[in-house]
Amino acid sequence: MNRSYEYDVVVAGGGTAGVAAAVGAAKCGAKTLLIERNPYLGGEATNSGVAAFCGFYTCGGNPVKVVSGVGDMVLEEMEKLGNTITYIISATGNKNINFQPEYLKCALDNLLDAEGADCLMHTSLMSAEVKDGAVQSVQCMDDEGIFTVKASCFVDATGDANLARMAGAETIWGDEEGQVQAATLTFRLSGVDTAKPMTPDAVERAVMQAKKEGIPHLTREKGFIQVREDSDIVTVLLPTVIPKSLDGRELTMHERDGRKQVISYVKALKKYMPGMEKSELAVIGPSIGFRETRRLVGRKRISAEDVLERRKCEDGVGRGGWKPEIHKSQTKMGEYIDVEDGSYFDIPLGALQSANIHNLYGAGRIVSSDTIGFAAVRVMGTCFATGHAAGVAAAYQAVKGEAEISAVRAELEKQGAMI
Repeated sequence: MNRSYEYDVVVAGGGTAGVAAAVGAAKCGAKTLLIERNPYLGGEATNSGVAAFCGFYTCGGNPVKVVSGVGDMVLEEMEKLGNTITYIISATGNKNINFQPEYLKCALDNLLDAEGADCLMHTSLMSAEVKDGAVQSVQCMDDEGIFTVKASCFVDATGDANLARMAGAETIWGDEEGQVQAATLTFRLSGVDTAKPMTPDAVERAVMQAKKEGIPHLTREKGFIQVREDSDIVTVLLPTVIPKSLDGRELTMHERDGRKQVISYVKALKKYMPGMEKSELAVIGPSIGFRETRRLVGRKRISAEDVLERRKCEDGVGRGGWKPEIHKSQTKMGEYIDVEDGSYFDIPLGALQSANIHNLYGAGRIVSSDTIGFAAVRVMGTCFATGHAAGVAAAYQAVKGEAEISAVRAELEKQGAMI
């Protein structure tokens, strides 16, 4: 049986940006569908086990909140479900929000239901039909076969600009030399004595001792361990790969390599890191977490100058409080470019709008930016902000025929966003 659906707004990708886009669009009264290929929502937070939101607050001392709106709705829903949200100062001196990914999955389900946004999981994009510079429909596939979804506007929140690429939108891969930031396969350990130091320096001492002993597959020598208050479960961010493409053969190689690294790190930490002696491997991944792949070429671009000078703009639809965080080495920790404490930059609407497909918006880590701009805008807290803005703009264009900036900004403020 042929299946076909029609919506005002279709959002591809159910991570933090995608859910924020779907909620924002639905709150505007747009008939909205979210498409996600996994059996749950949350993106890197759940699929890659990254259990901390960066970017809700500015970097450095005296942190200032810069993201609200849908992001706050998600935090509130997790707390209602019983997740204890903790606000911590990380090893790099920045204010992050720790949470439990399993609660996030349920909170995002509830939020979409509450706002009346439809959702199709276990559903993959196959192709996009484009006419006169606009996406007309997307072809999707589930285990029952292929079907078509038509819409007036589309939001790409896939993290990899998959919809944009299918639609023939202009995209770029990585930096000016075509190199992307390192990707990490996280893992969780239980039975950890977190009263002992879990610092990057403590990790480095253990890894270097393990390397001297000859334990193989240890790439990054220094990295983060995320600790939860009153819990013996930690998340370890160490196994590292650098992807050159997203084809299945390469990603299979990286996933397998990442799992080999996990086993070696477990051995190294149990033997050489105080507090890890009785730890047990609880969860791998589930999948590699990508920091950078493809991103959109937009009508505007977030530049290094915008980020470092903390520039404001009249068409701002969100705030970016993070400083550039660059992970180019497979063996070393990321490098940071310092910015003024408590400061932020504006994210212009044009950075979320495709340069050549006029009804396509990008959200999350695919927003239009140069290398330094990307390194500041890619974190999940900021993804809530860009997703929220993209969803509202797409809804206004779909329902009213135009995403007029003053109307979009007014609607975002009405929905509790900070602009």
